[in-house]
Amino acid sequence: LIKDLIDIGLWSLEMKDEILRHKGSIQAIAGIPEHIKQLYKTTWEIKQKNVIDMAADRGAYIDQSQSMNIHMIDANAAKVTSMHFYGWRKGLKTGMYYLRTKAAADAIQFTVEQKKAQDQTVSGLADRAEISSMDEIACSLDSPDDCLSCGS
Repeated sequence: LIKDLIDIGLWSLEMKDEILRHKGSIQAIAGIPEHIKQLYKTTWEIKQKNVIDMAADRGAYIDQSQSMNIHMIDANAAKVTSMHFYGWRKGLKTGMYYLRTKAAADAIQFTVEQKKAQDQTVSGLADRAEISSMDEIACSLDSPDDCLSCGS
């Protein structure tokens, strides 16, 4: 995602904060091209029916079963039952291994600066872009003190 946003001139530290404010999703950020939005979805934005369909397609080549995670917002008995019957009709050998649901409350985003009164459109963020290539943000083995992520 970062490389694609850099390539089209939209990546900046403010864009990073905007993505964090949207909990990793880019779907609600105006101005990001639709083809990028279709390519990068969070697990909560992927239709789980498609996940079941793909698992059923793979099932013909698997002797026993496969571990499958289902991510469901507001899971209840009716939704889970419907999902199980759909998978059964598709020929799944195992309905699911894990049901993942969203947390009841969101974590406090204390590492993300609050939205400023600046232009928050994508073009406004791009105008203030500070990063123009992956080399500017990639870890460097030559200066190990600069990497905060891996400590290399």
